[in-house]
Amino acid sequence: MARVIYCHPSQTRHAYHVYTDLDFWDARKLLGNLATVGRNFGHQPDGDVYPSQVVADSISRIEIRVIERRLAKAIASPPRHVMVKAILLDGAYEFDPKTYYPERWGPTLMLHFTRQRLPMQQSAISSPYKTVRLTLTEAGNIRIEQVRRTEKHDPVIRTHHDAMRRQIVPSCF
Repeated sequence: MARVIYCHPSQTRHAYHVYTDLDFWDARKLLGNLATVGRNFGHQPDGDVYPSQVVADSISRIEIRVIERRLAKAIASPPRHVMVKAILLDGAYEFDPKTYYPERWGPTLMLHFTRQRLPMQQSAISSPYKTVRLTLTEAGNIRIEQVRRTEKHDPVIRTHHDAMRRQIVPSCF
């Protein structure tokens, strides 16, 4: 399901170099130690459409097939940095879920999958006074907008697991 673009050999110094529309964090988790996953800040292809690049210097054909099989099975979603940037600058982000998710998925599953992809621990979109709301528009698009909370959200940390979960937060999307 994830799209892959192969880098032209004249524009890379690696033996294997592809761009994918999977989010950076998803691609890192998916590929593990098979290859190095990096961010794509470039404009060819656009980093907002293809946010990750997978590179490897010495790699066998079997490992290439494993990487491509994992990428083909992965379900892409809008890149986190694009969603957060739109929420911060415009107050909302709207996208067509049919371009990312399988057709057999219902609206509830699409909303759940999108919510799990949002970096809700980041103070940029979720604070004690603000949170995000996901809605399905009449056109069938998913709209993510930042809204004010009715009252201050101050979670109580009761266990060591809760404390560790709140302490370790990725610093970027």
